[in-house]
Amino acid sequence: MDYVCNSTAFIPVYGDITEQDVDALAVASSPSLCMGAGIALKIRDHGGTVIEDEAKQQGPCAIGDVIVTSCGSLQAKAVFHCVLVDEAGVSRPEALHTCMKKTLQEAYSRGYRSLALPALGSAFPGLSPKISTEIIVEETRAAVLSGMAFERMLFVVCDPAPYRYYKKALKDQCSE
Repeated sequence: MDYVCNSTAFIPVYGDITEQDVDALAVASSPSLCMGAGIALKIRDHGGTVIEDEAKQQGPCAIGDVIVTSCGSLQAKAVFHCVLVDEAGVSRPEALHTCMKKTLQEAYSRGYRSLALPALGSAFPGLSPKISTEIIVEETRAAVLSGMAFERMLFVVCDPAPYRYYKKALKDQCSE
């Protein structure tokens, strides 16, 4: 079931983020910008090491920073690397709020019309899938209500728990 917020389609997707037809996708990162595990590794493996190489050239970064790279051989145009995870492997809700605002603003300023957003940071201590999905939907909704005109936002996960949380957050915050 799709939801609509200020003419933007909000679509929960249970699937592979690397296969989505979007302008850009987001990934959680540590300050070192290494892409050695989880969704980051999947993106690197499918898109090529050029993504990680470009990211590392811009680092190291501080928690809350967002850097943008190409997508290598993926069909999207860009990857937004959201620095949410400290070197101890802990994510914080405040960092996710900051990264989402920066990601959405930068995507909008680049003219991107569609994004794929996983449950950023939810695989690490400090940020559960429930909190992560609620924050991502909240910040995305706030952005489109503020006038950022996007065509579609895909909330993409490959695990049943965050998928259920995304669907609940979308139902609670958006109209069908």
